[in-house]
Amino acid sequence: MARPPYRPEQRNQILACFINAASEIMESEGMDALTLRRVAQKAGYNSATLYNYFKDLDHLTVYASMKYFEDYNRNLSRYLSDEQDDFQRFLFMWRFFCASAFRHPHAYYNLFYGKYSSELGDIILDYYKVFPDEQGDLDGTVLEMLLCGSLTERNWKMLRPVLEGSSFSPEEQERINEIILYCFKELLTQKLQPGNELDNQVLIERQLDYIHVLLRK
Repeated sequence: MARPPYRPEQRNQILACFINAASEIMESEGMDALTLRRVAQKAGYNSATLYNYFKDLDHLTVYASMKYFEDYNRNLSRYLSDEQDDFQRFLFMWRFFCASAFRHPHAYYNLFYGKYSSELGDIILDYYKVFPDEQGDLDGTVLEMLLCGSLTERNWKMLRPVLEGSSFSPEEQERINEIILYCFKELLTQKLQPGNELDNQVLIERQLDYIHVLLRK
């Protein structure tokens, strides 16, 4: 006789056990130490149960990497609450995003450019059903941005208010959005190079400099 399906809260509890176990291994030993068997054992389940929730190790790794957004979300909540200037809000968003990305370059590359990057929007929504407190105290445009899986959409939601009333044509605005993301990907790729010793703060300031030049601010 088949087991009755889990209720949503039961399903989320089990999913949280797997994600927490995977993120703890990643944090203490690195992504290379992550295996489905180890995660299942640490979570207190067998590997067969894990496959009810994740397609493979890459899929699980994306969910576990979402943990690295928590500090980013908290910083946005704290610094954007009283900031009304759209350009400063945009800079805060990029400063905190880069700080987290350059601390965890493999995880961020996997999130936005890896095997399951095209499914990231659905994964984000699913993740925050399991860990709603990790969104921080955000609402409106910023919350909409956090729930986007596409970096293009995420950046545009915060960039659009900055460009309103500017002399840039719609086509130029689209290109600016693309170039900002190209710059970030290049810096992240540099950080991933073996033996890379680039200081994270230097990379953060470089990304912000690119933004200043592009927006002529």
